[in-house]
Amino acid sequence: MNDEEFFEFVKHDLKGIEGDLNGFLEVYYPMLRSSWNPQNESDFIIGWLLGSKEQEYSTTYFHKHNKRLGMELLYRIHQEITRNKEQIQKRVTAYLEEKVSE
Repeated sequence: MNDEEFFEFVKHDLKGIEGDLNGFLEVYYPMLRSSWNPQNESDFIIGWLLGSKEQEYSTTYFHKHNKRLGMELLYRIHQEITRNKEQIQKRVTAYLEEKVSE
């Protein structure tokens, strides 16, 4: 898999980020919240999820190519993740509003 194919894999994978987010919010985040007690839950959730995706892609690339992501590809991946930030923010806001009303 060359860099362009890997980038296409990332773009395709990010289309399923809603599923990653749902699992994170329902299972993993409650555990994190109890130990970290973040001041701004929305920023914490978004930062954790997006940072985790960047790390996941970096690790996957390393295992496939036995080398680290190059700066250009890393930048492109970061930009693609950032493009998905708005949909994630909307879902996180809805989740937090739902939890407040419970």
